[in-house]
Amino acid sequence: MALTRESGRLSIQLLKNKACLYTAVRCYSDKPHPWNYLWQPKKYIEKEHDKIAEKYHLHPKEYEPNPPEEYLGDYPKLPMIGPAAKDPYYPYDIPIFRKNYHETLHANFEIMGEDRFSYGYNYRINPYVGSAIWLATILAFAGLTYLVNPYPVVQIRLEKQFPKKEVVHYSFEPADS
Repeated sequence: MALTRESGRLSIQLLKNKACLYTAVRCYSDKPHPWNYLWQPKKYIEKEHDKIAEKYHLHPKEYEPNPPEEYLGDYPKLPMIGPAAKDPYYPYDIPIFRKNYHETLHANFEIMGEDRFSYGYNYRINPYVGSAIWLATILAFAGLTYLVNPYPVVQIRLEKQFPKKEVVHYSFEPADS
């Protein structure tokens, strides 16, 4: 009973929340509705250039189809710009991906992310130079370890005990008393 009462309160709070209402209204006011089969790339026909550009929410001058050897059909050719290269202070509709509503995604969007390689991002240090610095540091420490290894770090206090012939070091028999 308490669960249904709490879920009722939650649904009322969601209806009071303007962001949820705006998202629901904006999502279902689109024509055509955002169903996957409607967004599959079809064969590019030059006569329908403007219609295809509208399908992907691009201006006809901005729309350029992919080359036919990439087998992406009429999907637009977009620049490789990862989310890390975009402005972090811009108020995006989907801030996790730094993406706006109706923004056309790149065909390789799943490999571009802030947790993956970020295309278009200018690093403070070139990744190749950073890798070389890391490798040089590891090699320097390995060399120092190899050179210092013959010299013990601890003071040895007792003579090392090596096994000798005819000397019993331990026995499993009870001691004579």
